[in-house]
Amino acid sequence: MAKFDIGAILSDIKAYRRVYFLTAVASFGGMLFGWDTGLIGGVLGMDAFQHSFNLDPNSPHFSNLQGNIVSVLQAGCFFGALSSFYVSDTFGRKWALIIADLIFLLGSLIQTLCAINTHSLAQLYVGRVIGGFGVGLISAVVPTYIGENANKEIRGRCIGCMQLFNVTGICLSFFVNYGISIQIKTLSSAKWRVPFALQMLPGVLLLAGIVFQNESPRWLVEKNRLADAAKALATVRGKATDDKDVVQELDEIIQDFQGHEKLPLRAQIKAACSSKRMFYQSSFAVVLMFAQQCTGTNSINYYAPQIFKSVGLQGQSAGLFATGVYGIVKIVVTALGLMLATEQVGRKWSLLVGSAGQAFAMLYIGVNQAVNPVKKGDPLNGTSTFAIVCVYLFVVFYSFGWGPIPFVLSSECAPNHVRSLVMAAALMTQWLFNFVIAKITPLMLANITYGTFLLFGACCILMGIYVVFCVPETKGVPLESVHLLFEGDIIKGCIRDTIPRYSRAKQLKDHHVTNDDEDVINAKASARGVVHIEEA
Repeated sequence: MAKFDIGAILSDIKAYRRVYFLTAVASFGGMLFGWDTGLIGGVLGMDAFQHSFNLDPNSPHFSNLQGNIVSVLQAGCFFGALSSFYVSDTFGRKWALIIADLIFLLGSLIQTLCAINTHSLAQLYVGRVIGGFGVGLISAVVPTYIGENANKEIRGRCIGCMQLFNVTGICLSFFVNYGISIQIKTLSSAKWRVPFALQMLPGVLLLAGIVFQNESPRWLVEKNRLADAAKALATVRGKATDDKDVVQELDEIIQDFQGHEKLPLRAQIKAACSSKRMFYQSSFAVVLMFAQQCTGTNSINYYAPQIFKSVGLQGQSAGLFATGVYGIVKIVVTALGLMLATEQVGRKWSLLVGSAGQAFAMLYIGVNQAVNPVKKGDPLNGTSTFAIVCVYLFVVFYSFGWGPIPFVLSSECAPNHVRSLVMAAALMTQWLFNFVIAKITPLMLANITYGTFLLFGACCILMGIYVVFCVPETKGVPLESVHLLFEGDIIKGCIRDTIPRYSRAKQLKDHHVTNDDEDVINAKASARGVVHIEEA
């Protein structure tokens, strides 16, 4: 394993300050849907919200209504992610973010102004669909935009910052809900309008910052705008356009795109399915996003107050406060993981450790509820207290691995000439199953109770097995060389990557693409692999 060197990280921040600033600006897009994810669970439990829409929390249909209100945003996100292929491919990554942000702000405004002189939920649903469309479009473009601009040395950390901003948005929304529940005791609609209005803040910051950033140099190369690409690459690297490093990197990008410029949708789909290797590499991101949702993380994000109540924590304010602390833990661990693990330990081991920890936490919560069911009014006992601790343990391990890493690997492993298509498919998958989880979680908690957590725990175990056999290590590998990790026997290569000493990423970190040496590089890599196996 690599050593943790804080000094090297601080040096990186200074050396790559332009990339980090671009990353911070674009990552406000992650804060958008993070804010809404944490916002809606607390708002649904507010008496003022229920009063404004004339909802009865004791109604047998209330759980289903909760699922509808939460999941309608994910429906909009799904179609926003679907549109990301056309929008980002046609107008560029930067303008796609601007368009998406404006759509999100419109949707948030509609949600804030609903229920005026009416109890109808129609306007709320419309606002959430429109806002969701913007969020879905943003979520597909941000990791692509960051990944195509970032240096290979810090690429994983930068793409993962989207998840850091996401969990920051979740945490802020939790504490906004908590503060409002403490300060406003009446049934005033301001109690729920203020949280809806404040979710526009990261959208405003994204819009204010992105207009001053450069376009993706890889998108510009794809469109044959080579002079603009050189200027964009030089800007984000902080060097002159004739600097040798800029020229070499630009040449490699141009060469990787040779014969694949300006591919229409049908041609991109055909390219993605042109061989077993291309199909696996292109579908890899979709599988990762599906697996991420199967951890059950969004069941906690959306319904954390209800989950804390189910394991014995009583009172709405107590539940909201515990949820806010949950958000703080998420921020701290995600930040530490990005600083100390993503580029040091690597993507693969981050996922493996995360899977093991998440499985333990979910299985304990489920087993504890099965053998020690919580009854209303009972004080907390030792096992229930540890169940609450396990909720926090779950987020520690999720934030270390399955939170940021799927976004990192999806953006890194998507081939350059079909990246828009792959990321659109990946985020469509994420939002589709985000929608499903949001819809079924309240029903599962109400009907199968502890079985909800046992199911998610079993999924975490299966994902750990998948990581060992099917996920390659990509840290430090140039984007134009990642495809070499998918050549040959994929399972054998991925098992080999599990042992850091023999990781193929070490051989490829200084690899430069040329027309005539790719086969030689592959041969050398294979030869080195034989030597390592013999040594072992």
